[in-house]
Amino acid sequence: MIRPFAVFAVLALGLGAATAQDATPAPAQAPEIVIDPAASLNTTPKQANMLTGFYATQAVIEICALAIEPDIATGMAADRARLETALGMDATMAAGAFAQVKADVEKTSPDCADGSADRAGVDAVTAIYAALPPPAAEAPSPAAGTVTTDAPATPAQ
Repeated sequence: MIRPFAVFAVLALGLGAATAQDATPAPAQAPEIVIDPAASLNTTPKQANMLTGFYATQAVIEICALAIEPDIATGMAADRARLETALGMDATMAAGAFAQVKADVEKTSPDCADGSADRAGVDAVTAIYAALPPPAAEAPSPAAGTVTTDAPATPAQ
């Protein structure tokens, strides 16, 4: 009599595990990754990859002669300079690195037509800069020898 119960117990355990595997939910879809070129990166490989991608985007802009709004171009130039500085590149090294990436991009013959994958990449990057607030205008510095205070000067007695 004990033997049939043992068989049922073993079957129940086996079926329970199989049923549990079937009931597990499918893995969630990978999250969307957003790249922020103004983000602070602490590791050199990430910065180098970011700068290479940035160079490739700028190469497509130049090769396709795309018009970019001045505020966007200014923001991109600032981030490019920030990344180059973070990687310890001087102007000569940066120019050489950009020229090499641009030559590689030219070999691929980027598609400059609206809606193409190459243009979509440029549009995605420029959209990031378009969404940023405009750069704050720096207040003009006072002329040399000028005294500035919040309180008015008291007259001499």
